[in-house]
Amino acid sequence: MLKPENTKKKFIKDGFVVLRKIFLKNEIKTLVREIERVKKKSIRIKNPHLHYTKDEKINTIHNINKYVNKGPIIRISKNKKVLRAINYIFNSKSKVRNIEFFLKPKKTGLSSPVHQDNYYWNFSDKEKSLNVWIACSNSNYKNGGIYYYKGSHKIGLLKHTISYLPGSSQKVAPNILKKIKLKKFFPNLKLGDCLLHHSEVIHGSRPNKSNSDRVGLVIGYKDVTAKINKKKLKKYKDTLKKNMSFLKKIKN
Repeated sequence: MLKPENTKKKFIKDGFVVLRKIFLKNEIKTLVREIERVKKKSIRIKNPHLHYTKDEKINTIHNINKYVNKGPIIRISKNKKVLRAINYIFNSKSKVRNIEFFLKPKKTGLSSPVHQDNYYWNFSDKEKSLNVWIACSNSNYKNGGIYYYKGSHKIGLLKHTISYLPGSSQKVAPNILKKIKLKKFFPNLKLGDCLLHHSEVIHGSRPNKSNSDRVGLVIGYKDVTAKINKKKLKKYKDTLKKNMSFLKKIKN
């Protein structure tokens, strides 16, 4: 694993950093079994944060932390190596903000539109929040792995529009995206690797048309001093309702 100072240096430069072999295979196996248990529970309780592929397989589940407060997922969120890196980046203590599954099944896994996370989160200081993307399977260009525009976190928060897609309600406005002259990078992750990415790095993912599932657990962290811009958050939630209303309408 990179030293904390090198992790922070790369994170600041690119807007993301890959940490290799953070989790043991047995930890990931236990985690995958827990994901399956939570999937079944989410279906049973009709979790509103479930999103499906066209062939009715679960593609994403958001806000897992509302339904899980103990077990393998919570233990993973307290990994000392990861927390040490995050706290060094924040130069402060951190806490879990949110937990999500990005399951992207083989053949039909959905793409994620290009976006910046802080458009959803609305933290006043973009440096006080980040996501940790944990590879519970191999993840790469072929099976719909995440990609980043290197250094795009330095641009600032861009205008987004409603995506009208399940799992990610907003996208960077297409006319703005065309103007971005930055390199797109596809990290090649092995099972047990993880990514740390900046709240405003521009990123997305392709559909999974391969013969292998792409399974990821995403844990959002925030600086304990982080504050949310409530006015901007309300504006985002209003657009989220429009997106959800549209999806419900076409499903029915």
